[in-house]
Amino acid sequence: MKKQLLFLVVLGLLFSCNQTTTNQTDDKTATKEENSEVNHYGDNINVENPVSAEKMMAMLEENDSVSVTYKSTILSNCKRSGCWMDLDMGNGEIMKVTFKDYAFVIPLESEGKTATVEGVAKREIIPVDLLKHYAEDEGASEEEIAAITEDEIAYTFEAKGVIIED
Repeated sequence: MKKQLLFLVVLGLLFSCNQTTTNQTDDKTATKEENSEVNHYGDNINVENPVSAEKMMAMLEENDSVSVTYKSTILSNCKRSGCWMDLDMGNGEIMKVTFKDYAFVIPLESEGKTATVEGVAKREIIPVDLLKHYAEDEGASEEEIAAITEDEIAYTFEAKGVIIED
């Protein structure tokens, strides 16, 4: 009798967890708008009035971090799992974008597309081990990875949501 009761309790928990997970992931997973070429990843974001790269860099001169919406071209992205991307900031500058709490990823074939991101931008020091990890994700050779020997000051962005236009 106890085994049957335990089985029913476990079965009920599994069913309820499955329902909760399904409902929670509806807002966090990729969605494609009907009859459009726009793909959403992560949270729904406000695409109104994205800031320019120049304005964002000026804001970061005055603050450690800023909450903004930014739109630009994807220069490269993680080729293993889609867990980061580099956005063009103009003048040879890039911004490394990661995704809040690793809650979502983007398609591996995103390079060259236009992305709008909303989240927190920073200017920070990226340590050598993380730079090597990014290079490995991008498919760099062993020689290229070994050549990374110094930390780098870079613009970074933690996105809570992303929109990619096809």
